[in-house]
Amino acid sequence: MVRRSFDSNHGVTLIELLVVLSILSVMLGMSMSVFRSFGEAQTLEIASSSISTTVRAARNWSISSGMQSRILVDPEHRKVTAFGFQLAGAWGFEDFYGLPEKQLLPPGSVTLGAYRQPAELVGQVEPCAGSIGRGAMFVNDGAAFRARRLASYEGRNGVSIEAWVHFWKPPWRPEDGIEPDGGFSDPRREMRMAVLGIPDSFEMGILGDGAVYMQIGDPQRAIDGQYIRAQTEGSAVLADRWVHLRATFDCTELILEVDGVEQAWIPEGFEMIEQWPPLPTAIPHSDSDLWISHPNRFFMGAIDQVVLRVATTPEIVELPIDIELLGPTTLIYLDSRGALDPLLHNFPVVIHVAEVGDFSEIEAADGTAVAKEGFRDRIERERQEQAARDGEIVQAFGDPISDLMKHLEGWETDPDALIEEEEEKNPVPLTPGMHYGIGDVDGTSVLRLHNIVIDMTGAIRG
Repeated sequence: MVRRSFDSNHGVTLIELLVVLSILSVMLGMSMSVFRSFGEAQTLEIASSSISTTVRAARNWSISSGMQSRILVDPEHRKVTAFGFQLAGAWGFEDFYGLPEKQLLPPGSVTLGAYRQPAELVGQVEPCAGSIGRGAMFVNDGAAFRARRLASYEGRNGVSIEAWVHFWKPPWRPEDGIEPDGGFSDPRREMRMAVLGIPDSFEMGILGDGAVYMQIGDPQRAIDGQYIRAQTEGSAVLADRWVHLRATFDCTELILEVDGVEQAWIPEGFEMIEQWPPLPTAIPHSDSDLWISHPNRFFMGAIDQVVLRVATTPEIVELPIDIELLGPTTLIYLDSRGALDPLLHNFPVVIHVAEVGDFSEIEAADGTAVAKEGFRDRIERERQEQAARDGEIVQAFGDPISDLMKHLEGWETDPDALIEEEEEKNPVPLTPGMHYGIGDVDGTSVLRLHNIVIDMTGAIRG
């Protein structure tokens, strides 16, 4: 058997190893430079894509929730923020379809919500004809449905409640005191009838005189500024007919609507506008369950199509360095169809996303970084050169010749050039997509511009 022998001393020298490492370091440096340049070139595209995604999120919230959403374009803080609502729960009482009316539901009956959340009967409730299909008639004290507490019901950033109600208005009796006149002196205003809410967090309901109210927070914490009960004048809700109610609070404004019409309101206990308390900055947390009606404030009449929506976590895009938003701070409103709200917008909205600043390409030569002429430097150099030429003409021929030379330079100007000269006063284009060679805009050097256009239908281009 023949064995082959190998030279165990074979290897690489230190010089060979250093040569290989040098080659690898040069290649790595070149690749990092390429990736860095590619990344910088894509910064504007990535920022514009993120803003478009945020606008689409707001539009999707509007379409899915049937409610208005908003987009705040904030150039000062270099942010774009989208606000909206999403469905948290809905109960239509269609579980009681086929059951005879005017017969009490069995104790412990359960109605399931849109996401299969059970709401359990408390007290005495009868099935009845609802606004659509079946509804629930609350018969006496303590009648309500309790849905066990879920985290999805909490709307710290805002909440919207809506329901169809068939209200039975208690009659006025002389012994109750002042005769009602539809104002704020009706003694029946002391009667509160809850429609939907979480105690000490939020609640919408009706007062005995037909006023609508929305309560945010716990009355015991009113001193902390985290409480308000807004209520309309009496007779806002007509009795003995189905009426649609909606109450919305988004930590910025509080809106009460009856049959789609916004109602004026005042805080309970306040009559002078200058004395009104500020709106809470958030909806307080509560460990209580969610109630349709309430055992202590049961609803006098029937309820149907109860819907709870909570404000979404805002979608925020923060722009990277050297990417700016041009123009003033703008609040964009999308209606329930995802289109621009025609009451607040007359024209399509354009979001200008600009790549700004002096971008100097860096080249490495013999290990020394050499900066090329930047955009702003070039503009300034050309301006100085033009000023120097004008100065030479003035010095050689005097001002009249200089004026004549400038006049002759524009002698051959065609109408299109005049239009372009007019457009230079507002060099920012409004068409969607990428634009180059914009120049200075309000003192900012714009290298590239990407326009995102939202048309009146809500379609997003660019």
